[in-house]
Amino acid sequence: MSKRKRLNPATKIILSFLLAIIVGTFLLSLPIASKDGHWLPFIDSLLTATSAVCITGLTVVDIALHFTWFGQIVLLLLIQIGGLGFITITSLVFLLIGKKITYTDRKAIQESLNQDTVQGVVKMIRQVVILVFAVELLGFIALAPSMVNLFGWGSGLFKALFMSVSAFCNAGYDVLGTGSSLTGIAQNALVILPLMLLIVVGSTGFTVLFEIGGKFKHHKLSLHTKITLIVTALLLLVSTISYALLEWNNPATLGKMSIGGKILNACFMSVTPRTAGFATVDYTQVTNGSLALTCILMFIGGGSASMAGGIKITTLVCLLLAMFGRTRRNGDVIIAKKRISNKVIRKCMRVFFSAVFLISLATLVICLCEGSKFTLSTVLFETISALSTVGLSSGMVVAASWFSKLVFVMLMFVGRVGTITLTVAMSNKTAEIVEEIQYPDAKIMVG
Repeated sequence: MSKRKRLNPATKIILSFLLAIIVGTFLLSLPIASKDGHWLPFIDSLLTATSAVCITGLTVVDIALHFTWFGQIVLLLLIQIGGLGFITITSLVFLLIGKKITYTDRKAIQESLNQDTVQGVVKMIRQVVILVFAVELLGFIALAPSMVNLFGWGSGLFKALFMSVSAFCNAGYDVLGTGSSLTGIAQNALVILPLMLLIVVGSTGFTVLFEIGGKFKHHKLSLHTKITLIVTALLLLVSTISYALLEWNNPATLGKMSIGGKILNACFMSVTPRTAGFATVDYTQVTNGSLALTCILMFIGGGSASMAGGIKITTLVCLLLAMFGRTRRNGDVIIAKKRISNKVIRKCMRVFFSAVFLISLATLVICLCEGSKFTLSTVLFETISALSTVGLSSGMVVAASWFSKLVFVMLMFVGRVGTITLTVAMSNKTAEIVEEIQYPDAKIMVG
């Protein structure tokens, strides 16, 4: 008898996300999920379900106006599953019922949480779930008074819960129905500020959040945490100032707001491209400078092992250090008297160039498919938003053909699962790099 072939951890992650998307697509397409009582077209329900599970926020329908309570609850569950990860949720269920978690299951958990080792991953599951529900509860409490005041008790409490989960998971879906995304309440600080905090916390990363909590127990912060916090603060500060300068007098965005509203929304514009997808301004009306800055921020994304997408902050820092920092002869990069190995740099390069390649390919395919229907900048903005699981849109997704929508579905899926995870699963090999024979140097001229 030959041994049964086991699925590797990467394949398990991909299949778990696919399962959630398939179930979500079916449930959202049901007449009971739509207020008009009709079946939602397959491609539209697929895109919406994929966007929810991949915590992106791209949609072809107004969530508040199209979906019933049933449809909105399904979306809420899909967002929560996508944020936590199906592997994490099923492992938690196994723990609750006393089922043993095997080594292969632990490897899958390690891969889904982006950890370096399987040691302590089961304990980390409990911590992640407690942290997620605790932060979402605090967000719900902060949003509830404003939501109840705007929509009444029953609807207001549900909207507060939905918005808290959507913001912390960086999903970008809203059920307010007050205009395009959050444009109708752009100057309501009691709503915008809690959402900003939820987005930032959700995009920071579980490892960083746990270390910050451990700081109160006199633990030192790791280099990873320091880099994430410092670069996050710099990106938020620089982009807030930049958005304020670029949009201050633009009558279609910040121009007609009060000074406090302008500052508040400039801050929000710097936060939301970190894969949240909420919008308090119409991105079809922003200046070219703001559009370019938003594309850059979306591409970078948030912290590793977080709800955020993009190539991640630490990936960017490692690449910049490899280009401009101190390096040893063997290729190791030196920072703060610590070394970043050549293996890590190669992984960063794979992530970066995979993202560039997929964005370029998707942009080319959509431009060929749609012809002159959309400008290049619009298509590029949408593809970056989809792959980085941001969800900001200029309205192109609604007007796009079914084939372009399918391209966006694949971009969101790859962006959430991860290009490296997808490659490992397709090759059916482990992610470990095996030492190989040393070959002579190739004499190639570059640059």
